[in-house]
Amino acid sequence: MIKLSREIRFALVPSATEFERKPSNSWAGWPVTTSIVPQLKLLAQIEGTPDPLTGYVCNVADLDAVLRSIVTEHLIPQHGDAPHLISGPFLLAEVFQQFQKRWQSPERIVSLSLRLSDQLSFTLEPENADMLQMTQQFEFSAAHRLHCDSMTDQENQDTFGKCNNPEGHGHNYVFDVTMEQDVGIAIDLEGLQQLVKASVVDRLDHKNLNEDIEYFRQVNPSVENISIVVFNWIKTSLAESNFGGNLVSVKVYETPKTWAEFSG
Repeated sequence: MIKLSREIRFALVPSATEFERKPSNSWAGWPVTTSIVPQLKLLAQIEGTPDPLTGYVCNVADLDAVLRSIVTEHLIPQHGDAPHLISGPFLLAEVFQQFQKRWQSPERIVSLSLRLSDQLSFTLEPENADMLQMTQQFEFSAAHRLHCDSMTDQENQDTFGKCNNPEGHGHNYVFDVTMEQDVGIAIDLEGLQQLVKASVVDRLDHKNLNEDIEYFRQVNPSVENISIVVFNWIKTSLAESNFGGNLVSVKVYETPKTWAEFSG
């Protein structure tokens, strides 16, 4: 089975806005506006078997048509005049219901995601429709050196290359925290931000991981190990604070090309 994803961009514009002109660039947003209104991304993921002739699981134009019909025929008429009055989770729940009604192809719906910004998104999955996932992005800057005392200098150099520089080097780390909780329960986003800031960001930001963080005095601070410890710190803080919801995963980006995800 193959999972196929398709994303559209759109602005939640007032219903009186003219948006009849079809988009000429499928990657560009449509409907579009320069007004200060929500600029959103909607992503659908389906699963199926590729057609032996075309190689398609489905034609993405069909996915586009369904997603854009939900935007123009439902979301904008319902919420375009007052987008500030609706929450992201509620909007996604409406999209989810509409997509299930409008998607007539045999391919299975895996998930629907609504991205409010590059830092915040929500996801629903039909097989777990009572649970809403929220992903919030955070960042910190830190230095580290990849080195194993049990290896020779040459072995360390061969294994870690420039990352074995005795003086260390730095990264602007970005990490995604994905939480899950019952649909219909308000998500305490501000509370989560404060919890992650206290348990992770304040601990690691502008630190030398090898020297300043006790855990990494014994454990090599690879991006893999960072994702594990960040997950565990957040999980512990959630338990100690009786914070609602479950921690699903932590994904740490060492660079835009390198990241590790830990699900516990």
